[in-house]
Amino acid sequence: MEPKVKQEGDIEKIDKFTGYQLPNKFKIVGLIFFIVSFISVPLISIYLENNKYQDLFQRIGSTLAILSLLMIAISKEKVEDELIAKIRMQSYHYAFIGTVLGYLSLPFVNYIISCSFSDAPKMEGVKDIPIFGVLLFMQILTFRKLKKAYNEE
Repeated sequence: MEPKVKQEGDIEKIDKFTGYQLPNKFKIVGLIFFIVSFISVPLISIYLENNKYQDLFQRIGSTLAILSLLMIAISKEKVEDELIAKIRMQSYHYAFIGTVLGYLSLPFVNYIISCSFSDAPKMEGVKDIPIFGVLLFMQILTFRKLKKAYNEE
């Protein structure tokens, strides 16, 4: 199916953003950063106990761990073909759905566990719910824009 002429620019913009990948060698760099940050977070809490910068360094270590996983996720494979692209999109799809469902169910699981071990259980929510709302909203808008651009609507 051919895209509408006036909306080819929209498709190119989205493809440029979504098709961005790092070279394959960044998988190793990301893995090294992940191992270093994964080891450093518990060490920071042990060695910087009662230090006023402990929270800052733990946040830096956690952020580095997430960024290194992102680096691994968006790095190209040695052979990058259509099958790999399809597998990559399916893995993003399943990871996103699993994460949203996991985060939405986590407060209920914690509540059930606290009911078992506490006389006064407390329901604590996840503070990342707005982030998931934004991600889902962006996905819906992008999907609709691409669908319209490819003249499917």
